[in-house]
Amino acid sequence: MSDKLKENIECFHQHGVFIPTKTIRLTGDVDEDMFDTALCNLHSLDSTHGEITIKLMSDGGSLSIARGIFDLVHNCKNKVTIITYGEVSSAATIILQAADNRIMTTNSKLMLHVGAEGIPMDHPRNVEKLFEQHRIDEKWLEDKYLDRIKEKKKRFTRQKLKEMLQWDRYIFPKEALEYGLIDGINEDQ
Repeated sequence: MSDKLKENIECFHQHGVFIPTKTIRLTGDVDEDMFDTALCNLHSLDSTHGEITIKLMSDGGSLSIARGIFDLVHNCKNKVTIITYGEVSSAATIILQAADNRIMTTNSKLMLHVGAEGIPMDHPRNVEKLFEQHRIDEKWLEDKYLDRIKEKKKRFTRQKLKEMLQWDRYIFPKEALEYGLIDGINEDQ
């Protein structure tokens, strides 16, 4: 194994990026660490021409951070493909929707829902503002799903989506493809 390959493999393990293939690993919670990995690696890889691939597996996490990663992916100059592995849940499904090309492996699944906000006991006006922000976030999330679903199902309504998201909704590759939440199944496509 060449020294350069060893260096690239070490970089992949330490920083989640394999430079020769322009591949980023995003796994674990959608949190500040995932944002930092996405920010540093997308910024570096997007500075040169060529498609970027993100390998995504996450049980979800912060919707605010997912919004930030969504913007990072969506604003790349290069085409971005996201490939899902295992389970991609909650806030991580929003990150998936930012990609130009969304692929699910045959054994992966998505879990969609509106999420749950931990509203602390606080001054009543602050609690009211937190609920208001949760409703704004819920609409934003619905908009991102609807943008993609309506590419395939023009007559799909917000009400139908709300019903679909009322409880945790697990979606496997074939159904995700039918809804327009992904563009293909398997890494080879």
